Amino acid sequence: MNFFKAQDDARRRTKWLVFYFILAIAGIITSVYGVVYIVLLFSGGAASLWMPGVFVLTAGATVGVMGAGSLFKTVQLSGGGSIVARDMGARQIDPHTADTYERRLRNVVEEMAIASGIAVPQVWIMDDELGINAFAAGTEPGNAVVAVTRGCLQRLTRDELQGVVAHEFSHILNGDMKLNMRLMGFLFGILIISMVGRMLFDVVRYSGIRRSRSDKGGGGIILAVMVMGGGLMIVGSVGVFFGRLIQAAISRQREYLADAAAVQFTRNADGIAGALKKIGGLKYGSKIKAAKVAEMSHLLFADSCMFSYGLATHPPLDVRINLIQKSWDGKFIKTSLPNITHGRERSGVTDARLSGLGGASFRSNQPPPLPIKTINQIGEASEIDVNNGVLLRDGLGQDWLDACHDREESQELLFGILIADDKELIAGQILYLNREAGEGAGEMALYWSRQSVGLQSSQKIALIDLCIPTLRRISLPEYERFIGITQWLINSDKQINIFEFMLQHIIQRHLDSHFRRQIQPRIKFHKLLSLECEANVLISSLALLSGKDYALDAYKAATVELLWHQQILPEEVCGLEQIIPALVKYNHATPLVKQQLLRMCGHAVIKDGEIGNHEAVLLRAIADFIGCSIPPFIKID
Repeated sequence: MNFFKAQDDARRRTKWLVFYFILAIAGIITSVYGVVYIVLLFSGGAASLWMPGVFVLTAGATVGVMGAGSLFKTVQLSGGGSIVARDMGARQIDPHTADTYERRLRNVVEEMAIASGIAVPQVWIMDDELGINAFAAGTEPGNAVVAVTRGCLQRLTRDELQGVVAHEFSHILNGDMKLNMRLMGFLFGILIISMVGRMLFDVVRYSGIRRSRSDKGGGGIILAVMVMGGGLMIVGSVGVFFGRLIQAAISRQREYLADAAAVQFTRNADGIAGALKKIGGLKYGSKIKAAKVAEMSHLLFADSCMFSYGLATHPPLDVRINLIQKSWDGKFIKTSLPNITHGRERSGVTDARLSGLGGASFRSNQPPPLPIKTINQIGEASEIDVNNGVLLRDGLGQDWLDACHDREESQELLFGILIADDKELIAGQILYLNREAGEGAGEMALYWSRQSVGLQSSQKIALIDLCIPTLRRISLPEYERFIGITQWLINSDKQINIFEFMLQHIIQRHLDSHFRRQIQPRIKFHKLLSLECEANVLISSLALLSGKDYALDAYKAATVELLWHQQILPEEVCGLEQIIPALVKYNHATPLVKQQLLRMCGHAVIKDGEIGNHEAVLLRAIADFIGCSIPPFIKID
């Protein structure tokens, strides 16, 4: 699955969603007008079947109520996936959890995030749900969550759990997650009509209108209110029904693609297929008891209700399995609770891996993919090798992982990476850290600074990604302090290098959306040629990082397939001062234009046969700045 094409398709599907929503509104307005007409007819106020003034008032009131409801829900959901997770009765796992199941889940999510080149999502668990299910939610990867049921944790092997998580990651990467959140907002706008009808019934039941029964005309008022309430409830219910049909139609098609992407992602069809078979063989299936499950059913890994009929948001289990495994014998798997605290799982993963105990150095039974292969396949889920995520995560060692999971140490770790090499500056930086971050923070940062010497760029990037979910747990004042200290460290040597630029923007992009509401950039540019000058800045900058001997060849490799009117820029106009404005404009481009840019940048950095640390860091910074994912480039010695 192509990441950028999927993103572009998701953007187009949003337009169709708006179109369907407008049709639904038109139908609801007409129906509400019919209810108003009946009420007026009962009360003797109906002059004719068509009353333009009444229709305009009815349409205005209906659109206002539905619009207000959709806006309210959309604003509420803009807080990110954690809002949805809480509504589903989930809890966020403790990074230091001793629960073996929870540690395994955390490890799988971290490996998947590192492999796909995005910040690690928050991990949540629905403790009271015995069925096998999961979901991903959020308005963007920076505030995404991945949640699974207790049944999913306890009844799936590591391979099966990895398949389920890969399925949810595909929803994050291909734009489904954002679309699903918007769909929830639209549906709430329709639902609010029924809520208004229910409120009118409650007015009749609990207010003083009953007392007017003996008054002249009192009975007519009560009848009119009841007719209006009942009519709106019926209209709202019908609207919700058709809204659910739209929800189901959109969701089912995306589930097929997510299943396929999960197989490509993990290179293992047995994993996700095994999870689906266990759902079919389990008493609880994929059922979820949460009160708001119907509203959020399209987010889930499998249908949350035992009987959904035509409103099923997911294809039938047997259809999904047959598409993944052509040779399936049609039998579901009866499952019992496994014991993963001793021995090995079927996949051969050791207890250390299950509980999060990684090794001290990179190791793998499979050779890593060549960087050139990864570059040529930017945006292809099939080329994002989960094994790379495992290698990177486990290769860091337990001390680094523990620090990434700790609220204070994760900050000190990142401060340490930013500490200058200049001995004259270090003393001042340590004093500043002790004053602003607490006594001993400077010494701890210096410790991590010394430990980070010799780390590859891919390892440092992985550390940043691993720290993101931990930093989301700090308070807003702590976050503002953290950002202030980070900015001071970056500026303390009076210059910003490429790594500092990358770290700064990764942190701000993925954390600002959590702590502060962000306005999504509007699409303004639909063709690469509209941003040719900006692309030239970025390509030239990357080409020059290859060295003067390779710069021109790298530039030509990036632009050879295009009708290109630019020339490589001199080094003095390829600094961060020029890169940032170029990236700001590219943030308003379509996903397919962003893909073209990243492919060109990728070809520029691999022309010399190697991807240096600076090249890898700048490439990741470019990808992250414009909201794209890019797999890591690892080097195994």
